[in-house]
Amino acid sequence: MEPVEKINARADALAALGLDQTARSDDIRDAWRHIAFHAHPDHRNGDCTHFARAKEAYDFLRREGLTTKGKTAGTPRRPKLRKRVIELETTDIDACRMLLNTALAHSPDGDGPNPDSQRNSDADHVPDAVGFYGRHLTYFVPTPVQEGSNRVALPTSFLAAARRMETEVLSFQSKDTGAGEVVIPETITARKFPGAKSVRIKFDADQQMRDDFWLAG
Repeated sequence: MEPVEKINARADALAALGLDQTARSDDIRDAWRHIAFHAHPDHRNGDCTHFARAKEAYDFLRREGLTTKGKTAGTPRRPKLRKRVIELETTDIDACRMLLNTALAHSPDGDGPNPDSQRNSDADHVPDAVGFYGRHLTYFVPTPVQEGSNRVALPTSFLAAARRMETEVLSFQSKDTGAGEVVIPETITARKFPGAKSVRIKFDADQQMRDDFWLAG
């Protein structure tokens, strides 16, 4: 249910109990008790229409957490964040590889070949999936980190309002070879990953690592 739909459903449920948006949890419980007693089929010669509508409304408000002591109807329950992992589109992966090749073939100022063009291509990385937990991003890279200089090309605009995908190449140094995790500094995250609160990259990542991310609390 979308947020607007949930607000409308909450207003309808309150109206079914004879209440408005300013109602507190005590008001909701008292209204339900009053209706449950006076509109019960035992007191209405078998007519349970009002009772059934009120019960449905009260059950909805209870699931929304609005019958908890101290709550007000105008205070929506904070939604629980859910983790999800999506595989990158082939076009996004190809764009990352192309950017790495372009950066490798030219110097930063565009004046001829890059001296690093003879570098080990195993030290260049492209993710194949990304995990979301609210505004926290985790990129899953299937290749292991190499000792020395590494580069990784990342689609960066998953959380941006415009879905035109942007790609960035990030460089880092590693003392080891194999699996590892790199946490992007906040200053870089703010500049290059619009909408993201934190970004981390997991290397030598397999399906088990993705499953562990999704299942973690």
